[in-house]
Amino acid sequence: MFAITGVLALLVVVAVLAWAAYQHTRPASAGDAAQPVPTFTLGVQAPTPTPTAEQVRREQTRFLSIGSEVWWRATAGACGGPAPVIERSTDEGATWADVTPAYLGIAQVQTLDAFSGRDAEIVAAMSGCEAQALRTYTRGEFWESYPDVLAASRYVDPTDAGSVRLSSGPVPAPCPAAAGLHAFGDVVALVCDGRAWSWSDSEWTQLPPEGAVAVGIDGSDILVGHRAEDCDGVAVSRVSVGDTESAAVLGCAAETDAAAPVAIDSAGGGVMVWAGDSLVTVGP
Repeated sequence: MFAITGVLALLVVVAVLAWAAYQHTRPASAGDAAQPVPTFTLGVQAPTPTPTAEQVRREQTRFLSIGSEVWWRATAGACGGPAPVIERSTDEGATWADVTPAYLGIAQVQTLDAFSGRDAEIVAAMSGCEAQALRTYTRGEFWESYPDVLAASRYVDPTDAGSVRLSSGPVPAPCPAAAGLHAFGDVVALVCDGRAWSWSDSEWTQLPPEGAVAVGIDGSDILVGHRAEDCDGVAVSRVSVGDTESAAVLGCAAETDAAAPVAIDSAGGGVMVWAGDSLVTVGP
């Protein structure tokens, strides 16, 4: 009998001690409100993603081509999206006239080139996003399709920005979203993921400097518009096709927006930069 009583007393003591230990370790409760589930850090935390610069959308891509008598510029537009706009100026950019051939069903501009002092040609996606080469001999009043010009043209495929059409056939672009392609003679250049690239024989070569926002061609040299720490705007550098590992800085288009759509072209020994509502000359 005494043995049973002792066992019962021992069980009571154990129960009291267990209840006291539970109350000591239990977090304080705010009334009957449910408390958040505690979280634990095991010493390894996921790294915070580094923000990347927002890429200019394809339909916002700009083109600029300067002839001796007429200047031309365009925004790309998109198949099934915003319409492209093509403009020309006969007073060195002071005023612009809309000469978009909307009557032909143009959907997207792929290239823009002044092939003479006053005439221009484009490669454009038309109805069904099918590429055509159009030329104007009337300062943009009328445009006509030239299949033989298209066969010799170089441009980013309007249905696949990761493919570039060369006269010899399609080749993969150096990134999935190539833009701003320019070609003259044997020189082909474009922008991919904030870098300028040129095509040579059978491969793409990355050009300096980093932070490219636009390219242009001046003879056998490639002009690169880019971001730079010491330029409050769009900086411009020149890269020789014979030396693609170095670049000569030409100057800075101060107070322009390098994060906005940008287009550049050579002009009178200098470089014209079209950014936002501004046309700024870099160089002499």
